Amino acid sequence: MKRFISTLSLSLLLTSTASAEDINAIFKKVNDFVAAGKYSSAIKELTWAEQELQKLNSQKLQTFLADNVAGFTGQKIETNSALGINNIEREYNQGEVSIKASLTNAGGQMGAGLGALGQMAMMFGGAGIPGQETMRIDGKTAQLMLNPDSNSGELTIILESGSILKLEMNNSADKATLEKFASALKVGEIDTYLKG
Repeated sequence: MKRFISTLSLSLLLTSTASAEDINAIFKKVNDFVAAGKYSSAIKELTWAEQELQKLNSQKLQTFLADNVAGFTGQKIETNSALGINNIEREYNQGEVSIKASLTNAGGQMGAGLGALGQMAMMFGGAGIPGQETMRIDGKTAQLMLNPDSNSGELTIILESGSILKLEMNNSADKATLEKFASALKVGEIDTYLKG
């Protein structure tokens, strides 16, 4: 049992050390392995490089959810990733009103395809449904749903990159506040970054 715990501790230590590696050092290893004809080892190093790049990408995306947006104060940022899909969330408060901003990024061609489908679906959906409206925010297709009964609202913006920015408002069903908040997030800049 002690041997297992010791091995586990060593492996966690090695993992944390490797995760702190400089991305340039990883790419140097990849190039060295390629030059030596050790392609299998180069592929393994590229896996480490991808993990480091995902961390850097997540850190960059977090900068788009600023500490203060349109008079709302941001709380702790929550991030998670699985199967190539990254999700970043941050709750903002102003008095009793809260807005949860979540950015979901699928990335690559899969994300772009989903983005195009989502935009088409939004353009045709919601017509004539009370409390539901399709609009454009910073040139991007968005769908607003207000629910006066629960005093809440939701604004979903489909980005051209395939990412989805969702704003969920509680203790208020105010269209103007959601639009102002979305505009303050600079949706166009987020999309430009994600498109590469």
